[in-house]
Amino acid sequence: MRSIKLLFSILSTLVVLPAFTQAEAPTINKASIQITLRTQRDYYRNGQRDEDTWSWTPRIVYRVNGPITAGSQLSVAFTLPSGKPWVTLNCNTNETKEGYWWETECGMNTSEIKDEQATIETGLAGFKIDLKNELEGANKTLFTGKFKVEKFHVGVVDLPKFKNNFSYYVNYDWNLPIGYVYGYDNMDHRVGYPPSQTEGRLTFVTWFKGTPNTLDYGKYVAYLYYQGKLVADSTGGDKYGANGCQVTNAASEESSSTYCRHYFTVNATVWDKQPEYHPSDFQMYKNPGEYEIKVLENGKLARTAKFTMGSGGKLVDTGIGQQSALGTGRIVVPVQVVGDQDGTFDKNAWKTDAFYGNPLTGFLMP
Repeated sequence: MRSIKLLFSILSTLVVLPAFTQAEAPTINKASIQITLRTQRDYYRNGQRDEDTWSWTPRIVYRVNGPITAGSQLSVAFTLPSGKPWVTLNCNTNETKEGYWWETECGMNTSEIKDEQATIETGLAGFKIDLKNELEGANKTLFTGKFKVEKFHVGVVDLPKFKNNFSYYVNYDWNLPIGYVYGYDNMDHRVGYPPSQTEGRLTFVTWFKGTPNTLDYGKYVAYLYYQGKLVADSTGGDKYGANGCQVTNAASEESSSTYCRHYFTVNATVWDKQPEYHPSDFQMYKNPGEYEIKVLENGKLARTAKFTMGSGGKLVDTGIGQQSALGTGRIVVPVQVVGDQDGTFDKNAWKTDAFYGNPLTGFLMP
């Protein structure tokens, strides 16, 4: 991570969805919502600039599952932790057919929010994603949620000039016990990198917490077990294997409250149209039943999760994502956080804070 600031794609993107995700009305892919904070090194108090007090403004990225009709406008309205209405941001919007998704963002450019609008409030801030269409006379709220704003001191604590120098961030502890598995991902893949049409390798996604240095340079390896035997891993080398951060949520200043959504793709196929080209891949579609993923972080066990391979080259859906209307094609699985490498975190945050105050239905920790 060359910078601990979260960087998102500048361009909003339109991508096709599989037919089974089509809907009659637009919905939000809740797992795609990522809110980060920009720490500003000043604060306007009663119209006067205070250079010794730092403040913050919000940024957000999210995906909308189509259809989005012509003339529509997406926006996000934020409220302060005190409950007062705050800023409303218009997001780049594009007409999108059913069966496609649209990724957009707001607050990325400093010009979108005036310096005078930055705040020093911490606690539960609110937001809602709206879709308005003047042509149709429609104005619909697609999602409402809350995010927990926290801060840490930067600089010399006992000098008066620096006493109000705080870096702000969103607490994402609720993400740590929530994982995802998939063999084909056409709803959450990285923009510009569509999934393979010839084979579906197993990918496991889970979150880690730490410093930018530990998340960037730590050694993370996933191992896949079937009937108690190791059958695949993400090490790569002379066989397929890959892993890395898909999303990083960080404060403007380096801290141990940085979060990474880490993916692990192992040399095992959920389905494969050309198995003759993948002799090193474990054929899950020929071996149904329960599987277990174990992740080592710097050589120590850090995560475990279980899931089931069904018939017909399909993973067995836990139903958690559908029951919770997540709007993602990935299968949600509970993840056991093992050890202490994530540092201090709220182990019960998922019960109330998950998906911005919209907890999962049917989700139980192992």
